[in-house]
Amino acid sequence: FLRGKTLDQVSRDMIDGIITRHLSGTAQATKELYVALVRAIFRIAMREWEWIDTMPAFMTYTRGKKARVRWLTHAQAERPLQELPAHQKELMLFGLATGLRQGNVKRLTWQQVDIARRIVTFEQGETKNDDPLGIPLNDLTISVLERRRGGHDEYVFTYAGRPIRQVNTKVWKNAHKRAGIEDFRWHDLRHTWASWLRQNDVPTWVLQELGGWKSETM
Repeated sequence: FLRGKTLDQVSRDMIDGIITRHLSGTAQATKELYVALVRAIFRIAMREWEWIDTMPAFMTYTRGKKARVRWLTHAQAERPLQELPAHQKELMLFGLATGLRQGNVKRLTWQQVDIARRIVTFEQGETKNDDPLGIPLNDLTISVLERRRGGHDEYVFTYAGRPIRQVNTKVWKNAHKRAGIEDFRWHDLRHTWASWLRQNDVPTWVLQELGGWKSETM
């Protein structure tokens, strides 16, 4: 169906039309496989070959359990930060600024931090999807790290001289309750980080790279 077409002629509506007309009786997962192939071709053409600057937001055809998405506005995020004790405030600030998962923040070591290059790195096997990951550090994260420097020889975030093992504690929940923030978990900091970046026009593929997600669907 796409033979002879150039990349700039292929649009979201064209692909959806092909799927609707010619694969109407096909399972949703099969439709998604076809679209995933087209999506992958465009992604390589944009990122690796630099033939195009942007790519269409092709539709997703699989239907599964709806993901829970909870995020805060900048004003809402300020309220719990005023209520949290210092060590948990630092954790929340770092999470909001990096989008890192709870485990990666809790277990962050000074060996993974390069303040001079303004980056934290995770080797293969140290992230949820096992892929290596590098996260750039902004001024906020640098200030957090500067305040934490000298607190522990190995770990960045500690409490009473020991690495932090749990963040969704009673203290965390009570601080958010006092701030008027309901139904908010640590992982929602990651949703908040991603939402803020997207609202500031960070492209989806860049967000995917920074967040360590395997696909645009995620």
